[in-house]
Amino acid sequence: MEIDQLLTTTRSARKSLDLEADVDLGEVRECLRIGLQAANGSNNQSWRWVVVTDPVRRGQVAAQYREAYFEMTGGPVAAQLGTASPLGRIMNSTEWLVENIAEVPTLVIPCYEPYIGETSENSSFAAATLWGSIFPPVWNFQLALHSRGYGTCITTLHLNREAQVREILGIPEGYVQGCLLPVARLRSGKVFTPAPRRPLEEVVVVDAWEGGTL
Repeated sequence: MEIDQLLTTTRSARKSLDLEADVDLGEVRECLRIGLQAANGSNNQSWRWVVVTDPVRRGQVAAQYREAYFEMTGGPVAAQLGTASPLGRIMNSTEWLVENIAEVPTLVIPCYEPYIGETSENSSFAAATLWGSIFPPVWNFQLALHSRGYGTCITTLHLNREAQVREILGIPEGYVQGCLLPVARLRSGKVFTPAPRRPLEEVVVVDAWEGGTL
């Protein structure tokens, strides 16, 4: 896959995941090796990646994920929105994952141990260093997966049940769970294309907020 094609067609995969296909953990391991080449704060590498394949634990994490979603929404909302609008399609895909995440063969949770103590004066710096050390390797991992015929998406719903998931997976106190990545092969024939995005003229300025455009 050409680099520009890979960068512009790596999409969030939910309903396009093949729940029946086997996942090669050797390939997942190789994708993680590539992911961990990403930059991180002070090259501290204070990360641990929890790869969940055991059906029982997957089911336990999925139950927390589902409860977190319905606590937040009060119940299913996709049917009310329909699929005519972009939001309706996203919610339909989201709720499909809520109901099927236990069947996704592999769940990956990147964790990071913050090494900068947060104070009222440095909260933005500490937060940026933390998340800036998690999501670059996550994105690298997603790109590597896509190049090998796998799909995933960044989900954060389980963080509303972070303590319960910590207990299920034995994650030590002090480690932050960055997100949850459901990993599976893409359905046969699934090909992603670049997504519609707002033009640069609307979102990029030069030198100042009210400056010119590129």
